[in-house]
Amino acid sequence: MKHTLKITLFYLVMFVSLGLFWFWAAKPSDSLVTLPEDVKLQCLSYAPFGKDDSPFDIPNGFKPSLEQMDKDLAHLATITGCIRTYSSVGLEALPEIARKHGLKLWLGAWVSSDATLTKKEIETVIALAQENKDIVETVVVGNEALLRRDVSASQLVAYIQSVKEALPDMTITYADVWEFWNKHPEVAPAVDRVTIHILPYWEDKPISVDKALLHVKAIREAMMQKIPDKEIVIGETGWPSFGRMREGAYPSAENQAIFTRGFVKMAQEGGWKYNFIEAFDQPWKRVSEGAVGGYWGLFDADRADKHILHGFVSNYPYAQWMFAGSFALSLLGLIWLVRIQTCACKKAAYWFVSLWGGSVALVWQAYQYWMVSRNTLEVVWAILCLGLALILWLKIVRYVMTEEMVFPARMSRLMSVVTLSEPFQKSFFAYDLLHTLSSGVALVMALSMAFDGRYLNFEIGTLGIITAFYAIAYVTTDRKALNGLLEKVTGLALFIAALAVLLHESARNDFALNWVVMMVVLGSTLWLSVSKMCGIVRTFSFLLVAALAIFALKEGIYVNEKWIDVCASNPLLLTCQLKVLLGKIIYLNYVGLSGSVVALFAVLSGSYLLGVLAMVMGLFCLLTFNGFLGAILVVLGWWVVGYRLGEKCTL
Repeated sequence: MKHTLKITLFYLVMFVSLGLFWFWAAKPSDSLVTLPEDVKLQCLSYAPFGKDDSPFDIPNGFKPSLEQMDKDLAHLATITGCIRTYSSVGLEALPEIARKHGLKLWLGAWVSSDATLTKKEIETVIALAQENKDIVETVVVGNEALLRRDVSASQLVAYIQSVKEALPDMTITYADVWEFWNKHPEVAPAVDRVTIHILPYWEDKPISVDKALLHVKAIREAMMQKIPDKEIVIGETGWPSFGRMREGAYPSAENQAIFTRGFVKMAQEGGWKYNFIEAFDQPWKRVSEGAVGGYWGLFDADRADKHILHGFVSNYPYAQWMFAGSFALSLLGLIWLVRIQTCACKKAAYWFVSLWGGSVALVWQAYQYWMVSRNTLEVVWAILCLGLALILWLKIVRYVMTEEMVFPARMSRLMSVVTLSEPFQKSFFAYDLLHTLSSGVALVMALSMAFDGRYLNFEIGTLGIITAFYAIAYVTTDRKALNGLLEKVTGLALFIAALAVLLHESARNDFALNWVVMMVVLGSTLWLSVSKMCGIVRTFSFLLVAALAIFALKEGIYVNEKWIDVCASNPLLLTCQLKVLLGKIIYLNYVGLSGSVVALFAVLSGSYLLGVLAMVMGLFCLLTFNGFLGAILVVLGWWVVGYRLGEKCTL
């Protein structure tokens, strides 16, 4: 058989197998309940923000489009008879539009730590409720304000009572996660009904979708027994269509449809009163909740139907393009296949696996990055990771086809060139830079996930290719002799991060298990070295002390609930002023932004002290809800610190 014909058959099999794989991936679940076409949700959370809008813009004068709200409510009136809002300031025109489309309202007032804005919200909600008594079913004073630690229970009760006094004939409530009603029993007597949020995905012990409906039912019944003298209504329940897996809870379009259709059926049969979250995907939520925060809607951010209530639903709605992309990538193998004069059929299976697996991993990861990237930093990160993965994958394919593997890379040599200690060489980009960036990317992933992984996705595609390359490079080259102090400690950090993630996620999370295995394998290829660990104990003891001090500052002041009441009555207290200052520094990410400059100068100058400072600033971010940027700062600082320690280290 001619070689050209063999290649043609090879790619015919590739084409068919990739097509079958993506067809299988896009296939809908057999577990979907079919609801009547005329079914309507009792109430549905609605935020009138477009794909690029945010409620944080309202204090600056932003007002949602009246035309857009009219279109939204006209559409929602076909699937629900009620909408729940979370704020009133800036949405003063909404009740009239709701009346036009025959919709009732759960009218919300946003309660926050800003007393001035909260007062304005309460004044607005009172005025709107008085003007629209015919359509306002209930007034919701605050949403998860106790969960966010924005106010104390006593402050919240005072806000609720002020609204009740102004609206004596209306039903007044507060909405929060069910656990916080138990933590603050003094709130229930102040409301007319208890509005609980039951979100199985977000539970401290996440609930898988197959057990989620039973969980909702059990929590509702438990709360009815806990607070028997109040009506219990579900203020929020739902399931996300995309995002990171938490233990056994997997966000997907199929699982969202399974939960939604099952809940509607169960609520109808049980006669429950509820509000479902939510109408449209809200991309702005991804800033504070990670990718998953932007994917709770029954419709996407462009108002397109995700078919969650009815019809065909797929986890990969763009499967045809993913198939085309993966097949196109697999064709890169022709670079080497056409040079092979005689086909060694015994090796064809290895060629196939490397081309098939890498092309699928790259396309899948590209889709993930497209869905989760929310700012310039994350877009740059996605491009960097995909670029590195593509280069390493091509090196794997070349090795599988030609059995040639050369990778004499060292992180210390890169730092020597950057700091002008050594002259630039042609191999700098092909080996040292590629090696440093690849191991650095893995370390950023590891630190981010270990310290602040609640909202971060597992980058399995990128990490899988990096791990496969380093495993091959270690076995086929003299990597153990090339690994220095920088590699050795990086490998150790990967081990520790993997253990932390495993303990946090448990064995129920398939993504986490795969991620941990990859980190251990990759860490081993870096850790195994003849290098000594010189100067590490003193440096890392200092970093540990700094981390403990930052943690104590955060837990003792910033998130300590005891200061909420104290600072409400005495805001000029030094500790209270420090709490406000910390809040601004953390929210506006001043440490991360300034740390980026410090880290850049540290790398360019090779200064040990600047490297340590960058690592400390990175630790501050890691421990105060800015984990991704914090991990980058720690890694950049470590490149400098490890390089300088390695200079003093002799065998």
